Amino acid sequence: MSGAIPLCRLAKIVGQPRTDLQRMVQSGELAASDGQVEFAEVLRAFPEARFADETEIARVEGIKEIALGKRGRDRERLPDPAILSRRLDALGQDFARLEAALRHQTQVHGWLGDRLGALAEEGRLPPETAREIRSWLARELAETPEDSERWQRLVARERTMRLFSAQVRVQSKDIAFEAQGNETLLEAGLRAGLSFAYGCSNGGCGECKARLVSGEVVKLRPHDYRLTEGEVARSVTLMCCYAPLGDMVIEAALPGADEIPEQIIEARVRAVEALGARVVALHLLTPRSDRLQFLAGQRLRLRIGEATGEVSIASCPCEERRIELHLVRGGALAVLAEGLRANECVEIAGPFGGFVLDDASARPLLFVAEGVGYAPIKGLLQHALSRDRAASIALHWFGGAEGLYQEALPRSYAAALDEFRYVPVSNPAAEASAAALATLAGVPGLSQTEVYAAGSPGFLASLRALLASAGLSQAQYHEEPTAG
Repeated sequence: MSGAIPLCRLAKIVGQPRTDLQRMVQSGELAASDGQVEFAEVLRAFPEARFADETEIARVEGIKEIALGKRGRDRERLPDPAILSRRLDALGQDFARLEAALRHQTQVHGWLGDRLGALAEEGRLPPETAREIRSWLARELAETPEDSERWQRLVARERTMRLFSAQVRVQSKDIAFEAQGNETLLEAGLRAGLSFAYGCSNGGCGECKARLVSGEVVKLRPHDYRLTEGEVARSVTLMCCYAPLGDMVIEAALPGADEIPEQIIEARVRAVEALGARVVALHLLTPRSDRLQFLAGQRLRLRIGEATGEVSIASCPCEERRIELHLVRGGALAVLAEGLRANECVEIAGPFGGFVLDDASARPLLFVAEGVGYAPIKGLLQHALSRDRAASIALHWFGGAEGLYQEALPRSYAAALDEFRYVPVSNPAAEASAAALATLAGVPGLSQTEVYAAGSPGFLASLRALLASAGLSQAQYHEEPTAG
């Protein structure tokens, strides 16, 4: 029976962000091995934890789900009957092993008493010493350990959570994600913001193959792609069709921004939405068999009729087939987009650009957006929250001529997350924006942050100079110029 808890699960049990736990591990406050913490170490490091009160955790998770627009997906939190049955079976086997070990230890204790008596009779041990040891052993076995109740609550919580989720660790990477309920490996990885290679996502192409290093999977949906005998022998699986039965380790490709092949896809219009007076959002849906593979922050080329142009993607891969684009009114694409109706088709191609998060960095994140530059920043922000690696996240949004829109999202994050800060600047006047921009130089620990900025070329030039004077290194600054 395992006596260790993955960090992602422990964060929910003790009610602390995973980033806090990671900092504790790095500082030596919390002992962990391969992302796992022993039960005894949990009790030592969190003496005040109750291990039973989920009220605050549920409140925060609820606000985050509302902000991300993911309500109505409760079915994904309920494991498939095959998964639940196998996980229950695994817990039953754990319990049986524990019962067998406890039975054996009880027998050993009895044998030890008998052996002490025999040694005393043989004159090899003083009778008084034998009685003293037997009496001490009886007292210790009868006494309830001081932390027994907390241990039981901790184990009960962890075992219950194991029924509904599994941690998946990517070998050779400092990356782990959680598969919840009825999610496949691919769905869970994309939700966590990972750039797994995939194509059709329904078992037809084989692009999402991964090798199981440890752990088991169960098939959730049929697939046409046939693995070779060699792949089966090496425990290769299709991430889009299989779900983890429990905590596991996999070996899978995570392509970078320059490694994702260009795709040309015919997407359907879900909706056209006005975002304030100057911005329109075009919501698209890609086919089930032909999703767009991209990283948060990248661009795509949009074609509507004869008009084409590159547009930043305002959604993240965790939104699955849904693509959101923000267009400035008055431009050719925006004019044509406003005339589109639901289910009409447009062509998208991509992805393009390298304005993506550095997943290897755990520095505090500072996002700076001007006007419609909020579009790529929004995708990066969602990706950063999905990854849950940054010590803190701040968003400074300068409205510019386009003003501020979709503010419910960052305001919801600020209300739910202690480590998130939102600073809106709605006045588009140049002098007001310049004064507000200057306040960035006073952000605590600015030189230690990773900065991602998107906006007009002039705005970015001013920002670059300001951050350089504040001591931020060029390697920690990333920008995406926007038009309009």
